[in-house]
Amino acid sequence: MPETNFLTSIQEQEDLPKPKKKMPRKTAKNFTKADKSIFKAKDNLNIRSVMPKSKLKVEESSPNVKKGEAKNIYRKFAFSFIALTIVLVAAVLYFGLAKVTLVIIPTQEKITDSLSLGIVDKDNNQDMSQGEIQGVVRQVPVEQARTFTSSGKEVLGEEVSGKVTIINNYLKNQPLVATTRLLSQDNKLFRLKNTVNVPAGGQVEVAVYADEPSASMAIGPSQFTIPGLWAGIQDKIYAQSQEPMKYSEKIKYTIKQSDIDNAVSELKNGLLANAKKEIAYAYAEYDQSILQVDNNSINQEVQGKVGEEREKFTIKMKTLVTVVAFKDNDVFRQAEQKLSVSLADDREILELSRPDMSYSFGEVDLKQGTASVNVNFAAKVTLKNSAGIIKKNNLAGLNLEQVNVYLKSLPEVAGYEIKFFPSFIKKMPNLVDRIEIVIKK
Repeated sequence: MPETNFLTSIQEQEDLPKPKKKMPRKTAKNFTKADKSIFKAKDNLNIRSVMPKSKLKVEESSPNVKKGEAKNIYRKFAFSFIALTIVLVAAVLYFGLAKVTLVIIPTQEKITDSLSLGIVDKDNNQDMSQGEIQGVVRQVPVEQARTFTSSGKEVLGEEVSGKVTIINNYLKNQPLVATTRLLSQDNKLFRLKNTVNVPAGGQVEVAVYADEPSASMAIGPSQFTIPGLWAGIQDKIYAQSQEPMKYSEKIKYTIKQSDIDNAVSELKNGLLANAKKEIAYAYAEYDQSILQVDNNSINQEVQGKVGEEREKFTIKMKTLVTVVAFKDNDVFRQAEQKLSVSLADDREILELSRPDMSYSFGEVDLKQGTASVNVNFAAKVTLKNSAGIIKKNNLAGLNLEQVNVYLKSLPEVAGYEIKFFPSFIKKMPNLVDRIEIVIKK
């Protein structure tokens, strides 16, 4: 084929519409490989490329760098997902499981109150009204006699006395006259009370007294020498005591007015005690009773008079005692009912002490068989379990220190205990239904 025709063919191909080729996403930098004709023309021919050359140069990343960047992106995404999951789980645990139990020990308050209670004798057929209970209203006669000691006294003298045994280990009898001296081992001087003759080889028990009486002369068992005897036989004739010497005073007693007054008062109390025993035996179903002596009915007899020299005297007394007996449980219920009505709505009775109850007479009508009794009682009250002194809204979201400050500011709270769940959470939940308040009695 002639060469001119070949060039003409190429020129014609250039004049034809050029098909659009898709540009590759990335091209190699400094691409130097020569374009070759599909007709395998020689290299020295003047051939123009059909594809226009782009002026832009695109850098192509290496495959290793591309893979590393992808791994970093995936790793960051994974860590972010794990962190978000942990936060979500923690939030679920906190809002779903977090709970606080607040145990409150409320302040106990002691209050006192009183009531007047009507007692109706059990043999009385009248109907009982509000504030009346059944019991016994009676008057019983009692009498008693007791001996009392006079308080008026005058010390006339002192005396220290005792007994010793005179021992005679000598060959002859030894007579000893009254007032013979006996000297103890600690030089305390005593004298014989009576004359005595001690046989040879024998012994005699005699009474002795201190030469100068005082409390210090009341010595214990001792051995005595007899200074009046010849010194050569004092070790053969001597005295020995087995019991301590006794100190006493010689006193003159007289009856004083205060002795009689005190005796009468004491005897009245004794009459009441005896009457109470009799009532407890006669009316065993009633475990509580109060008594009062009818002073207008007292008849007393004193064996002695004021100023009389007498160590002891006796008083006999007869009188009538008014007795009101009732059941302790009946009074307890009445007191509890009165106290419950008077308490605030958020308070309740913790303890109503029976031993602290006291009773006293009011009015007594023996003919009607009725009496009024004044009852004083004491009780401990505290908050009810439903008491709303602590508002959950005031606790929501507080930390431990803030909760402590809040609870310590409440006078109704004597103590408290905070139980967090889980235990590592030291903050009140924001949801009030996750806070439980327990009142501990």
